[in-house]
Amino acid sequence: MIIKDEIHGTVGFDDLEARIIDSGPFQRLRRIKQMSVTNLVYPGANHTRFEHSIGTAHLSSIIARNIGLDGDEVRKVKIYGLLHDIGHTPFSHEGEDVLKRHVGDHEKLGRQRMTTGEIADILSENFRPSEIADIGKSPYGSIITSDLGADRMDYLKRDALNTGVAYGIIDIDRIVHTLTTEKNELCIGKGGFEAAEYMLVARFMMFSTVYLHRTVRIATAMLYRAMEGAIADGTVSPEELCRMDDESAMNALSRSDKGGPYAKALILRKLYKEVMALPKEGWSEDKARKLEASLIRDAECDIIVDYPNAFFKPVELRVKTDGGLVPIIELSKLVQSLKKAEEDRMKVLVLAGEEMRNERSERIRKIVAISSRRLRRAR
Repeated sequence: MIIKDEIHGTVGFDDLEARIIDSGPFQRLRRIKQMSVTNLVYPGANHTRFEHSIGTAHLSSIIARNIGLDGDEVRKVKIYGLLHDIGHTPFSHEGEDVLKRHVGDHEKLGRQRMTTGEIADILSENFRPSEIADIGKSPYGSIITSDLGADRMDYLKRDALNTGVAYGIIDIDRIVHTLTTEKNELCIGKGGFEAAEYMLVARFMMFSTVYLHRTVRIATAMLYRAMEGAIADGTVSPEELCRMDDESAMNALSRSDKGGPYAKALILRKLYKEVMALPKEGWSEDKARKLEASLIRDAECDIIVDYPNAFFKPVELRVKTDGGLVPIIELSKLVQSLKKAEEDRMKVLVLAGEEMRNERSERIRKIVAISSRRLRRAR
């Protein structure tokens, strides 16, 4: 199978890989957007988990060969790269945020889909399905999942291209050809230091300006309410949602008494509006929920208080230097600054429907001021 990819050009797959791509579970990824509801803000963000998985497989095989793997080792890494997102639920990570409390995360669901059913039957012709599923936890798994892994390199560049922003323009070729291994650890050679540094900064910028854009956060908060409401009132079960794609899931949510108003508003892009933004310092998720309950009661309208998710993960990447392996965070002042920059940009958002925002903005602000003082003093 030959595929013309928007990022990597001509990408090839052997017969086994082609049959995996043509399987029902993999074709379902065509109907799951990579960036969930981000297309309500960036209209071009309609690309899917399908093409991202194609790109990740391609990069995985290149990295594997460059660090000295060959034969079946490369094939297994490439197949795992192809299947690394096979467990994704509708609405990608945003859907997973709700569903993982009920059915586990996409890694758990992915393992189930690799080891049972149609994909397992295909894999069994050449491999034990479990040995493919176990790649993610093996030393080879870092080829896909590390700070400079194939997964991250592909989604940053693909997401930037489809949203039209410049932050994801990273030097994939330089990184891929300077990755190396030391004691089974994937690391970057000195020649790739600046490219690796820029990629980590690019990831920060993509989260700050795209993935956690304020309007994207508003749409995501509404999606959470739609899913939670539909599950709570029994319109759809978590297990049923996991088998759906974005469109069928949204249709199911729209039939819910509790979740339906949010789902229908998303379909029509009738998004809630920001009433005010509060510095994150002194707040917690629990305090945000209590403030939301207080606002709904006292302002007598529907309010969402959205607590920001942290996006700066500890950077584990190490650089191979003449003196041995050194964490990149020790070598790069740019990378060191990212955590502080994230903290400065984090806000707790108070949201309401446009009509209620216009009518009751002052009332909501007064309630927030009173409730905030009380909640921030509470231990």
